[in-house]
Amino acid sequence: MSYYSSFKYGKRNEWYHHFQFERWFKNNQGPILDVACSVGDFISVRPDIIEGLDIDEDALKQARESGFNVVKIDIDKGEMSKLEADKYNGVMARQIIEHLYNSLEFLKEIRRILKSGGKAIILTPNCPYALTRAFYDDYTHKRPLTMASLKMLAHDAGFTDIRVYQDFRPIFGMGFLIRNLNISPNLISKIQNLFFMRGFSLVMELKK
Repeated sequence: MSYYSSFKYGKRNEWYHHFQFERWFKNNQGPILDVACSVGDFISVRPDIIEGLDIDEDALKQARESGFNVVKIDIDKGEMSKLEADKYNGVMARQIIEHLYNSLEFLKEIRRILKSGGKAIILTPNCPYALTRAFYDDYTHKRPLTMASLKMLAHDAGFTDIRVYQDFRPIFGMGFLIRNLNISPNLISKIQNLFFMRGFSLVMELKK
């Protein structure tokens, strides 16, 4: 069993994954591709419209046992080319781009498989801040990315509708505020910035 399938994923926080879906894909009719889906935590929100890919056979086995539609794809070997062009209305790629050797080709493939009007959400550690927060403790991390480098990559991949921003930092009680007071994540991030609290992730929204 790999580290990710054994310890990192598979302990589903249902509220959090529903929150992510509602935040970025609320009115998306699908299909949506979850890149690096692991055991299928995000797919579990809407398995009727979300499918996944991963390289970890242990994680994929668990996802298949849950009845999810997943496939084994090695992104660094160019195997995303097997995916149908102009198929997906949405792509979710959480904390995977920093693991890849060729992030530009990855974004080009995402643009290729997105339908016109489709949206991709890319999450990655908030560098350079994250470099002091154990970025390299994960030996599978290949390259830290910043707001500037993400914008450059997206532009060179052919995207023109690009938005990159710092996510909010989850702290105790944050979920309660979002659920019960309907406070937006962007407002939380702005308030945290006033107190020099940086989010752990950068978010890149791309539209084709």
